[in-house]
Amino acid sequence: MGDCLRRELLYSEKRPRDILFREIERLVAETGEPMILSRLTREAAARARQQAEAAGFEFALWETASKAVAKAMLCAGVLVAADGRPIAPGIAAPATPVAALKDSYRDLTEAFLLRFLIDRLGDVSTRDHTALAHALFRQFDRGVPLEDLEDRVVILLAQLADHVELRGEVYAALPMEVHD
Repeated sequence: MGDCLRRELLYSEKRPRDILFREIERLVAETGEPMILSRLTREAAARARQQAEAAGFEFALWETASKAVAKAMLCAGVLVAADGRPIAPGIAAPATPVAALKDSYRDLTEAFLLRFLIDRLGDVSTRDHTALAHALFRQFDRGVPLEDLEDRVVILLAQLADHVELRGEVYAALPMEVHD
């Protein structure tokens, strides 16, 4: 599952992802002029590195993680342009100013990652909640119970009820709607 996300540059560990989410949110809120996505991604990586170092959290791959988080957010449709519409993935996306984030952008982004795995792997079942928890919410903090991470998986699955169905014991992604 992690390899599936890595191949598409969507994988990030949970703690760095959360730090990047926070820094992206701050940058979008702080800047007077919306920042283009490529700059927002770089600035978030630099700020996240500083925050992590100040907190004593060692992580070396901030640039890679910030690109993965930005891509996941873009694919989840949570990055909003000045016209109020989600920024569409594509060649123009990195040059598009990010004016806002959708409400619940963290949940929407992590739900996108879950749906992506269900769609790509095709054989994700109800027995895979622990594996999904490890792939999506991997943390090296033993203070975070695995049960909490598994609960997060089922909560996100519930949010995907209009996009994923259960066929026997296997989850199946429903076809995506195309909006003009």
